[in-house]
Amino acid sequence: MSLPSETRSILRVSQINRQIADTLESAFSAIWLKGELSNFVAHSSGHWYFSLKEEDAQIKGVMFRGSNQKLSFLPENGQELIVKGRIGVYAPRGVYQIICEEMELSGTGALQKSFEELKNKLKKEGLFDKKHKKTIPSLPSHIAIITSPTGAALRDILNILRRRFKGVKITVIPALVQGTEAPKNLITAVGQAQCLPIDALIIGRGGGSMEDLWVFNNEDLARAIHHCPIPVISAVGHEIDFTICDFVSDLRAPTPSAAAELVAQNAMDLLKQIESLKNQLMYNLKFHSNFWKEKFFSLEKQIKSPKRLIQEFYQKLDDWNHHLPMSLKQRLDRERIRINSLEKVLESLNPTEVMKRGFCIAKKNGKIIANSQELTLQQQISLEFFKGQAEVVVVGKTP
Repeated sequence: MSLPSETRSILRVSQINRQIADTLESAFSAIWLKGELSNFVAHSSGHWYFSLKEEDAQIKGVMFRGSNQKLSFLPENGQELIVKGRIGVYAPRGVYQIICEEMELSGTGALQKSFEELKNKLKKEGLFDKKHKKTIPSLPSHIAIITSPTGAALRDILNILRRRFKGVKITVIPALVQGTEAPKNLITAVGQAQCLPIDALIIGRGGGSMEDLWVFNNEDLARAIHHCPIPVISAVGHEIDFTICDFVSDLRAPTPSAAAELVAQNAMDLLKQIESLKNQLMYNLKFHSNFWKEKFFSLEKQIKSPKRLIQEFYQKLDDWNHHLPMSLKQRLDRERIRINSLEKVLESLNPTEVMKRGFCIAKKNGKIIANSQELTLQQQISLEFFKGQAEVVVVGKTP
């Protein structure tokens, strides 16, 4: 036999969801979670929705715009991630989820965090400012390259420089580009380069993992490059790889090969450019010579007939006035119509204009009443008209 309704404690769905949410949020207020990303959706609102899964389990997740804007990467399905957040309940669907505040790639997370911290530190100090960037010479006569003497990066750079501009002098400064001794070795090489009569300096290596390229995220090396008086081109890894050296150097090349192409123009291109300038100069001389000949002949004729000159001038003025670009007038007309349309829309949305037509705003304790269920009988409310206010008492209501 069921109990009388007065003795039963009946909860609404929203109430039980709220109690569950409070329990979960208090028990799991700050947790780290690891899993594979799936069903990732970057909503137009800026919020991210996804699932974290493993072989036999998964959990919904959300990362709001205010948190995900701090990340330096866009997650992709299939990536293994480590996230920090709290467990919450999305009441409309009655599902629990992790609300992420931090996110990092598993395995490289610690390195990435260290990279971002150093990057922010040096940026605040001004080491990346454009005002410190030196211009790379368009025609350097002497270039130095700091890299591994046995790496593919050096071969690529030398091949391109020899093909594009054989006249440039090249000095290779051998250095370690990986390992614990590499930062100190590279800093020494930068110092050696400053003792040479060079016009530009390339420093870098070929591609690799984040760990392989980590030497180029060294703070002391970054400061050595910043203080180097010679224009420095950073050529580390592939196009998708970014290091601290890239930000502090005067120019970043996406690859070592690209560095060689940037630092030395193609000799054939220069010869073609010179020939093109020569042809253009000759054409301009001929054009201006003919122009002024015709101008003098015209003036000679016009001087003999001042009246004709004045008449032609008036006719030109009339012609110019007649042929003023109609597109400008049409553009102004379209913009005027659009502005008038917007003004009408704004005017129709103006609450004051609506109230002029006999409408009023009902308020309770200064807040607008949008639902009669907010009211109780004999309750006093205020009505705000276009002109003036009135205090009224509720004597009846309908849903």
